[in-house]
Formats: sequence, C-alpha cells, structure tokens
Amino acid sequence: MQKFVLKVVFQEQKIMTKIMKTAISLGGVYSVSVDKKENKVVVIGDGIDAVDLVIKFREFCDAELVSLGPARNEKKIEPDNDHDIQYQNALAEWTKSYQAIHDRYFGAITAEDDRKACVIM
Repeated sequence: MQKFVLKVVFQEQKIMTKIMKTAISLGGVYSVSVDKKENKVVVIGDGIDAVDLVIKFREFCDAELVSLGPARNEKKIEPDNDHDIQYQNALAEWTKSYQAIHDRYFGAITAEDDRKACVIM
C-alpha cells in the first residue's frame, strides 16, 4: 500500500468535490483525505500511478506531488483478556435473557405448525 501526498490549489468547494470523485474513481484507492488549511490531498491505495493521479488532478486545479511512500500501518489496540471474557459473559447472559423473554411472550402458532387450522387464501 502506498501513500501519495499532493499539494493542490483550489478555491471552491466544487473543486474539492471533483478532487475527491477523481481520486475515488481510480482503481486501487482505499482512502482519500483533503486538508483545506494546508491545501493537501492524501491518497492511500495499491496499484496507483502517481503520474496519472497528478495528470487527472491538473485537469481542474494546480497539483504537485509532494511525497510518495509506503503507508504506515496503524497499530490496533488489543483489549485485555479479562475485558474480553467479561464482555463475552455479559453478552451470553443478555442473549439468554432475551431468548427467555422472546419465547415466553412472542411464541405464536402459525398455520404451517397446526395442520388443523383453517387458512383462507
């Protein structure tokens, strides 16, 4: 996965929308973010040609490639095992209590279950 940082000059919201649509339309794009204050667009994806990306952006605004490199993988926070066990136990308890209430109050016999029932279609 590669990360492209482009410097773009745009004045209107309409141009920013075109930038987003153009970036998303390219194959292999995973994420696009636009920073209005710094006039930067960050595109992350696989199999994207940097030259094609800049050429597409230059159709409607000034664009310049600032940096190109591998995208950093953000570390995911792993929850503690005690927390996982408590969560699973609570979820199992809630599921059991819901099933008990559901069966008691909403148990209905349908025409398919009772063959003696009269059904008019």
